[in-house]
Amino acid sequence: MKKRLFEIIDFVLKDDNIIVQIVDNNYTDNSIVVPVDQFTQYLKRHDKLYFEANDMSTGELLTRVYILTFQNYWDEMEREYREDDLYDFIIVTCFDFTKAIDNIILQQKLTQYLW
Repeated sequence: MKKRLFEIIDFVLKDDNIIVQIVDNNYTDNSIVVPVDQFTQYLKRHDKLYFEANDMSTGELLTRVYILTFQNYWDEMEREYREDDLYDFIIVTCFDFTKAIDNIILQQKLTQYLW
């Protein structure tokens, strides 16, 4: 298991948005609204809506290509996979690392002041 910058508590699809609740962190708010169309574009760019399956039931190797719609993805993919994809999307599009840097600088100033 890889170390993560934050933990997703829960997420829900509501209308055209995915509401993601995350644990307190130094990078972003605890509630993030992810527009479905942006998330879908992200999934397409990273080939998350596309997969191949091999079949040998006829004695020959047949490769079938499946392209999922967002609704198929949301309904059929296991929660763990959707959570991983949401985590990656949030890291790429929603995180503001300057907030964490500002906190580090503030801590250094406080440490210097106390010494």
